[in-house]
Amino acid sequence: MHILRNDEEGFSLIELMVVVLIIAIIIAIGIPTFLGFRGRAQDTDTKSEVANGAKVQAAYAAAAGPGYTADPVELAKYETSLDFSGATDASLHIVVADAVNAGDNGQVLVYARSNSGTWFGLRLVNAGLEAGQYTCTGSAESEVDDMTDCIISEW
Repeated sequence: MHILRNDEEGFSLIELMVVVLIIAIIIAIGIPTFLGFRGRAQDTDTKSEVANGAKVQAAYAAAAGPGYTADPVELAKYETSLDFSGATDASLHIVVADAVNAGDNGQVLVYARSNSGTWFGLRLVNAGLEAGQYTCTGSAESEVDDMTDCIISEW
């Protein structure tokens, strides 16, 4: 039989519980912070994809224009790494409309959904009083899928 002596060392149950509590607090703070970073990174990636899609539209308008196109085959000639199909939420959706005159195809809206669930859109207008670049953000596709949704100049 083993007899405990006063000079034996070790951790008490209270000390171990305090250490576990401190680790739990650190984890409770760290996980939401990590998830926030992850969501912002996903949003930034989608914004970049949408901006690149808009640049492809501008390149198309400069080369084959004067207007924009919603044809994914034509757009793929300028950038093969982007998915212009609109087949999935994460792919780039394209809406083309007139800017000044009927049939001028002078406006384009490029939008997609981030893996975080946020939708981002970018509208280019190449002529008229509204000429410029406009952005929009929403929690649903219906909040970014129309030209009138994108009226802000920056995300």
